[in-house]
Amino acid sequence: MKYLVIAALALAACEETAADTPEVVAAKAQCKDVLKHVVQITPRGQGKDPEQVVAALPIEDIQACVATEPEVRACMLVVPDVAGVKKCIPNDEVLACMRTAATAKKQAHDKAKQPQADPAIDKPLDDIRARCWAGDAKAADGLKLD
Repeated sequence: MKYLVIAALALAACEETAADTPEVVAAKAQCKDVLKHVVQITPRGQGKDPEQVVAALPIEDIQACVATEPEVRACMLVVPDVAGVKKCIPNDEVLACMRTAATAKKQAHDKAKQPQADPAIDKPLDDIRARCWAGDAKAADGLKLD
């Protein structure tokens, strides 16, 4: 339990840099919100100001948070308790499936020379990723990666 709280508290905040993409800026903001929420729902966070906890953590903590899957961050943002935080962390097979779908999407965009969103490319791969997140660790098995 102690390690779960430490890991959850590692979802911290850091300063934005000029090189951050809009996606990274949004992920950092979401991480700040996740951390504040986790502080509020953990027994060790009771009585502490979530803003101060977030501000006191090192930049590496936010980098670790930003590296997590957006679905995990979104899940952690709404769970009512520490047990819910644990449930937000998928197993390795599900994570691999989600990352395969994300890689396939990036490769499809690169191949089409389409760096921006394209529903014809995105929807089928986003649907596969959603199936992975829902627990179907084999959903991306049919995807061919370059």
